[in-house]
Amino acid sequence: MEDTNKHTRDILYQQGAALIPAIAYGDAAGLPVETRSAAYISEKYGVINELIPTKENPFYGSVDHPGTWSDDTQLTLAVAKALIKAGDFSLEVLTETHLEAYDETAEIMRKGKLVKRGWGGSTTAAMEKLHDGIDPAETGTIDGAGNGVLMKMAPLAYWQAVRRPDMRVIFNQYDQLTNMTHNSAVARLTTRVHGDMLGYLLREEYDKKQFMNVLEGSLALHEFETRELGGIQPGFLRDQLKYLYGSVNKETILSETDGRGFYAPQTLAMAYGAFMAHDGNFTPAVYEAVNLGGDTDSLASIVASMSAFKTKEVLRMPIDHQNLERLDELKSVSRKLAEAALGN
Repeated sequence: MEDTNKHTRDILYQQGAALIPAIAYGDAAGLPVETRSAAYISEKYGVINELIPTKENPFYGSVDHPGTWSDDTQLTLAVAKALIKAGDFSLEVLTETHLEAYDETAEIMRKGKLVKRGWGGSTTAAMEKLHDGIDPAETGTIDGAGNGVLMKMAPLAYWQAVRRPDMRVIFNQYDQLTNMTHNSAVARLTTRVHGDMLGYLLREEYDKKQFMNVLEGSLALHEFETRELGGIQPGFLRDQLKYLYGSVNKETILSETDGRGFYAPQTLAMAYGAFMAHDGNFTPAVYEAVNLGGDTDSLASIVASMSAFKTKEVLRMPIDHQNLERLDELKSVSRKLAEAALGN
């Protein structure tokens, strides 16, 4: 039993230590073509299968080297640093680390006004409210349903899977994290479901049939609970994910989704499709997400976190991951997250 527990802890450590560099790689892979369509990407690049310069992204026009990452990684770091600093979930410390990330972000001129480079509207609005001293339980955008929580929640899912608190505690933490920026039943539902799926991938060997069974159970539970609290129609999210039962490839993903992924339910539909199309193998799954177009950096970073959790040995990323900016910092925070979660 001792050897089994040590083996399990070693795997969990590897998954945690790989997590943030993996997310940053997905973020950097997708950032150059963020908002571009699959057709545009295909026409200009053929197939993207490596990190490319970021300068095509209008927010990063001055950046001419591959490996630049965006708010997806910044906010993932904010969640991880808060867990490390507090030694547990703390909304107060999460507020601190989010504001630190926000304040250090460069401003650029966009449509005649200064904005934080790459940050979404709901998250930006929440940060401004937090700066004004508003309670984080009250700062979320009413009816906000973007993917700004899904892209940063993997460190919390990791922490919960390792620490295994009561399920009520887990769901309450997801809701608190979500409500800070996106105060809607849709956002809470997608966050909870994605948290369940990340936990499954971290603990179990991936199997498509089992993945779909876990997803179905999660949907049944959380659609009922969030419907009671927020007025979601029965089967709302299930309808957008049901295509995953069939053959999943680029063509079916694009035909069964909006091909953009900025709306949280569609984020899950596209990210899960990219992941499943390649059985969660890191490089092909990440670049599947990139070549789908739309919110490519968020989609690819979400897929990367899923692949990092699915991998039960040392995660092997492409050699060009060495081009990631601040790679040493990414590795250091990820290792500290794993050590803190495991109580090392």
